[in-house]
Amino acid sequence: MRLSAELGVTLDRTALERFAALRRLLIDWNTRVNLTRIIEPRDIDLKLFLDGIALIPWIRRQARAAERERPARIVDVGAGAGFPGLPLKIAEPETELTLIEATGKKAAFIEAAIAALELPGVRAIHGRAEDLGHDAALRGTFDIATARAVARLPALLELCQPFCQPGGWGLYPKGREAQVEAGESARARRLLKATLIAVEPAPLPELSGTSVVIVRQNAPAPRQYPRRAGLPAREPL
Repeated sequence: MRLSAELGVTLDRTALERFAALRRLLIDWNTRVNLTRIIEPRDIDLKLFLDGIALIPWIRRQARAAERERPARIVDVGAGAGFPGLPLKIAEPETELTLIEATGKKAAFIEAAIAALELPGVRAIHGRAEDLGHDAALRGTFDIATARAVARLPALLELCQPFCQPGGWGLYPKGREAQVEAGESARARRLLKATLIAVEPAPLPELSGTSVVIVRQNAPAPRQYPRRAGLPAREPL
C-alpha cells in the first residue's frame, strides 16, 4: 500500500496478504452480518485500513516519550469489526493487541479474522468497557488506548483512559469537530487524571477531515471510573 510508506510504515508481503484476506473476509461476512457500511474495496483500504495504519507514527512517538523499548501494548475499545486495531496489528505485528467489543456478532468476526490471518499476540474480548475497565488484568496495563466512532470525547475518555498505565496515551481519531470535542473533555480529563497533549490532523490528504486527539494518562484513573454500563454516554463527565 503506497500510502503507508508515506507514513514511514513498510508493509511486507505477509502484511499485504493479510490485508487482502481481511478485506475478503469483511466483505463476505458483511453479506450476512451488519458489520460496516463501508463495503467497497477502495473505501475499505482508505477508510478502515489506512485509518489504523495512520496511528503508527503516534504510537512510535509515545514509545520515545516513555523511553519504552518493548513492543506497545494496545487496547482497541469498542472495536466493532476490528478497526482500527486489526490494520494497526497487521502493519506493526510485534505490538500486543487487545480488542474489546460488546456486540457478540462483531466480536465473533474479530475472532474469526484473528484465526484466519494467523495473527499472533492479539486477543478479542466480548464485553463492555464499563465492566472490563475494572478488571485487574486489564486496568492500567496498556501503553495505548484507541477507539473509532464510539462516542464523543468526554464519554470516550471515561471508557478508555482507565485502561492506560501512567505515561500511556489515548489516541482518538475524530472528525471535523475534534477541537470542539477536545474542549468539551476538559472536566473529564481532570477527573480521570489525564491531560491533552494535542489535536493533530492526520498526515495524509486521503484522510482529510480526520484529526487525532492525543491524551496522556498522568496517574492511575480513580477507581470509580468508568461508571456503570451506559452511564458515561448518558451523563458524560
